[in-house]
Amino acid sequence: MTSSYHHGALRETLLDAAVELVSEAGGDALSLRELARRVGVSSAAPYRHFPDKDALLRAVAARGYQRFDRALDEASREGAEVSALEAVEQLGVAYVRFAARNVNLFRLIFSPIGRSAGHDPELDSACRRSAEHLPRSLERLQREGIATSINLQELTELAWALVHGVAMLYLDGLVGDGQPESAEAAAERVTRHLAGLFRAD
Repeated sequence: MTSSYHHGALRETLLDAAVELVSEAGGDALSLRELARRVGVSSAAPYRHFPDKDALLRAVAARGYQRFDRALDEASREGAEVSALEAVEQLGVAYVRFAARNVNLFRLIFSPIGRSAGHDPELDSACRRSAEHLPRSLERLQREGIATSINLQELTELAWALVHGVAMLYLDGLVGDGQPESAEAAAERVTRHLAGLFRAD
């Protein structure tokens, strides 16, 4: 039986279902036909909102970046109450925690679809916001006289490589025991050692 939706409501319903499906099974499992079946609309209905699978995946990636941004924003706000070094550590752990608890969404947002700049303004905006947290936190660190021997861009690349590396190693089963807590513990160790290098700067 086909459900009746208001035009705008159907797009949001389809997108909610797509995010759920990708979270469960990954981007490869997503199809507009399966999405229509889940939502209870005709197989043609999704195409009125998403011309193809890539357009739908970009919309899902935008949602993923929005969730990622909220997780990092929460860590950033909590970090405002502690030292700059501790704030960087907390942000690194939040980054890896999101990856460990949102495996398929994390893979999608860092896939070519998730980085398809210029194709989708919502995706571009969400991606840009989530990328602002780490350099902002590191800039605070440098204002306090720590890690000043390296410029902010290089410092950001170094810190990002470390936390993103831990996240990907966990997702690929190369560190930890498969539990998100082990990924967070690895992130704590890495960011703590990184902070130690900063202190020695």
